[in-house]
Amino acid sequence: MISLKAHFDGSQIVFDEQPTTALTAGQEVLVIVNPTPSDTPPRKSLAGFAKGMFVMRDDFNDPLDEFADYR
Repeated sequence: MISLKAHFDGSQIVFDEQPTTALTAGQEVLVIVNPTPSDTPPRKSLAGFAKGMFVMRDDFNDPLDEFADYR
């Protein structure tokens, strides 16, 4: 097995280096694409983004009268 570094130029894969062993014309090869991480920063967490946007009633966790028969 041979590993070669390459890049995608928008339309085709361009190898950055030549194979160290000879490949013959017409020889089948298997290409596995393993993208490297990009330089874009990871997305910021959205946890807590709605803090202060609404008010929860004090009795929110109290049992509902409609379900009294099921207690």
